[in-house]
Amino acid sequence: MGMAMKQGVQEPVSPPSENVEYFESRSFTELYDEYFDKVNRYLRYRVHNPWDADDLTTTVFLKALEKFDQYSRTSPFASWIFRIAHNTFVDFVRRNRETPMDQEELFQDEADDTWQPEQNLLTNEEVLLLRERLDMLSQDQRDVLTLRYFAELKIHQVAEVLGKSESSVKMISYRALQQLKRLYEGGNRDER
Repeated sequence: MGMAMKQGVQEPVSPPSENVEYFESRSFTELYDEYFDKVNRYLRYRVHNPWDADDLTTTVFLKALEKFDQYSRTSPFASWIFRIAHNTFVDFVRRNRETPMDQEELFQDEADDTWQPEQNLLTNEEVLLLRERLDMLSQDQRDVLTLRYFAELKIHQVAEVLGKSESSVKMISYRALQQLKRLYEGGNRDER
């Protein structure tokens, strides 16, 4: 999915000051290579078709490249790039009145020839069940879980992307996971 950039923008970076705990010294190319797949996976979850997700991913990285000189390098790149990705998605939704992607499309993976058919069938059923449960969560809960587990961001990064406090993100995440647990337990009782 991720394609390596052949050339990137290498801005001269001054050394970090002594009072700054974090300093990102990698070039745009290195950051692109690390984050392309994560941003694409996040956007594929959010939109209806993979082509739109690929186009949005390209847009995100073009915006990031244009504004890379404005990136302070004293905060994690993940927070910065996923804020761009989230805003790009919101703009896309407003422009197209798009609804979130059908969960079935999100979890479609290429078949693994090493798996037994029975195991593959069970995995597909589990994924379908997860999709149904995720659809029952609130939009805030889906946003938080998507950024946490599909984009693999840390709590403070999710908070930065969504413009919420860390404690709010922790509470939303906790409640979402608890609700998923209840939904699974409730669903299992109904199926017996």
